[in-house]
Amino acid sequence: MRLIKKLTSNKQFSNLIIYGFGQGFNIIIPLLIVPHVVAVCGEGGLGKMSLGFAMSLFLILIVDYAFEIKGPKEASENRHDTAKLQQIANITFFSKFIIFTIVAVLSVAIINTVPFFTDEKPLFLFSLSIVFAQVFNPVWFLQGVENFRLTSILNILSKITYVVMVYAFITDKSSYVYINLLLGGTTLVFNLFGLYYITHKYSLKVAWPGFDVIKAILKADFSICLSQLALSARQLSPMFIVAYFLGYYQAGQYKIIEQVTSMFRTFIQVYLRFFYPSLCLKVSVNASEGFAYWKKYVSISVVSICLPLIVLYFGADYLLMFFNTSQHTIDTIGTIFRISLLIPLLMGLSMPLEQLMFAVNQNKVYVRIALAVTAITIALVLATVTTYGIEGIIVSLIFSELLFIGFYFKYSYLFLNNRNNHIGTGRL
Repeated sequence: MRLIKKLTSNKQFSNLIIYGFGQGFNIIIPLLIVPHVVAVCGEGGLGKMSLGFAMSLFLILIVDYAFEIKGPKEASENRHDTAKLQQIANITFFSKFIIFTIVAVLSVAIINTVPFFTDEKPLFLFSLSIVFAQVFNPVWFLQGVENFRLTSILNILSKITYVVMVYAFITDKSSYVYINLLLGGTTLVFNLFGLYYITHKYSLKVAWPGFDVIKAILKADFSICLSQLALSARQLSPMFIVAYFLGYYQAGQYKIIEQVTSMFRTFIQVYLRFFYPSLCLKVSVNASEGFAYWKKYVSISVVSICLPLIVLYFGADYLLMFFNTSQHTIDTIGTIFRISLLIPLLMGLSMPLEQLMFAVNQNKVYVRIALAVTAITIALVLATVTTYGIEGIIVSLIFSELLFIGFYFKYSYLFLNNRNNHIGTGRL
C-alpha cells in the first residue's frame, strides 16, 4: 500500500499509466488478430503464420544480442551525459545492423534449402521484415531515459495501423503469408520515426563507432546473448516441434493456448521493464533499499495476475469460442488450456527473479541456469510430444518454470538477502 501511495503522489505513477496504456495494446491486439485469422485462414493458417512469427522472434534475440538488457540500464545511468548517450546509441544501432545482415544472409540460405522451410518460403521470407524492423527499435533508449510518452505513442499507432492492414488485406485462406509482412512493415515505419525523433530530441549524431569497438562489445556480451537465445529456444521450440511432429492444424491449437500465456508474459515484461531502470539505479546506490523496492512492486504484480487467471479458468470455453475455434478444438484442448494457466502464474514469480539476477550482476550464473533449463525443457518436450501431444508440452513447460523459480530464488533473492544481512546497506 505504501508503494501505491508513493506512486500516486509523484511523476512515476503518471509514467506508469502512460507506459501501461501504450503497452497494453500488445495484449489487446492478439485478441483482435487471432479470431480474424482463424475465421479467414483456419487453424492451419494460424499455425503457419505463428511458425513464421516464432522464427522472427528467435532471430530478433540474435539481433538484439544483449542490448535490450544492457541498453536501458546504461541509458538510465547516463541520461544526463549527451556524449555518452550518443556513444551508447551508435554502438547499439550499428551493431544490430551488422548482426542482422549476417542473420539475414544465413536465414535466406536456410529458407531456400531446408525442406521444412521451403514448403512455406514466402511466409518465412516475409517474416524477416519483423527482424529488420527490430534493428531500428528505439524503445530500449526511451525506456532508459524514461520517455514513456513517446514509447506509448509509437506502439499505439503501430499496432492500430497493423490491425487495420490485417483486416483490409487478409481476406482469403492463402493470405496468411502476408500477416507477418504487414507487422514488419508497420513496425519499421514507426521505429524509424522514433529513431528520427530521439536523434533530434537528445542531440544525438550518427557516427560510426568502429569495428574494434563493436567487436569488443559483442565479445564481452556473448554469454548474455547465448543465455537469451537459450531462453528463446525454450519458449519458441514447442511451436516448431508441434508443427513438425503433429502438423499445422495442431500447431494452430497450440498457438491459441500459447497466445494466452504470451499475453500474461507481455504484461509481466512491460510491468517489470518500467521499474527496471529505477531498480538498477537504486541497487547501485543502496542495495537494501533497492531490494525492498523490488519486493514491493513485484508483490503488486503477482496479486494483479491472479484474478484474471481465475476468470479464465472458469471461462475457458467462452474464450476459446471467442477465438473462432471449432467445437472439436474446444473439446480437445479445453482441459489442457486450464492446466496451462499455471504457466503465467509461475512466470509471475520466475520473471521478477530473473530481473533481480541482472540487477545484482549474477550474469554468469544466469547464463548457466538458462542453458541448463533450456536443455532439460527441450529434451522433455521431444520425449513427450509424440506420445502425449500438446499435453506433454504444457507439463514440460510448467516443470521448467518451477526449475527457474528454484534456481533464480537461490542465486538472486537469497544472494541479495544474505548480502544485506551481512554487510547492511551499501553499494554492490
